[in-house]
Amino acid sequence: MTDSDATAPKRQSRGAAREQLIVTAAAELITERGLAGIRVADVAERAGVGTGHVSYYFRSKTVLLMRAIQQSEDAFIDRAEATLARIRDPWKQLAKYVELSAADRPHDPGWVLWFEVWSSAALDPEVAALHEELDARSRRILTGLIRAGCEQGAFHTEDPDAAAAVLAAAVDGLSIRLTLGTAGLTVAKVRRLCLTTAHALLDH
Repeated sequence: MTDSDATAPKRQSRGAAREQLIVTAAAELITERGLAGIRVADVAERAGVGTGHVSYYFRSKTVLLMRAIQQSEDAFIDRAEATLARIRDPWKQLAKYVELSAADRPHDPGWVLWFEVWSSAALDPEVAALHEELDARSRRILTGLIRAGCEQGAFHTEDPDAAAAVLAAAVDGLSIRLTLGTAGLTVAKVRRLCLTTAHALLDH
């Protein structure tokens, strides 16, 4: 093995760590200022790297946004799957899904990232495709919960896909309002309204 062969993994490790610093910095800044309000130099300063490093790993701010939301959703999917697997009661599973997926405070960082993704997706086919992919992943979890609940006799619906779509829309809509700081809307109320929607769809 040559010296260059031995040092290659270390360089790759440093590169991956630097890339992660950039993604984390970008996510923080996007939630603070919006995508239009940040510059490559801002990301570099927050990450503690040179602007050349940011441009080397990410060709545009939009690509940074895509990586940030993908990382956020990967973490959500992993957490949701691990948590839900430990719960057996279908209604408790559904309540936990709502808890994990809905916004949990005004200016929720994860949801602010989604605002930027939706705005970009309306005009950028690449972002739109990523949005569709990520949305489908979380929807599969919800649809799977509903189908399993129907098989156990806990839920009652002729169309689990439609029920999942309506419940997901309720979670999205209420989370948007909570993230925006709508007066009188609390985390507890968001969760309660989502579960009220679930009962209307599945408990009859």
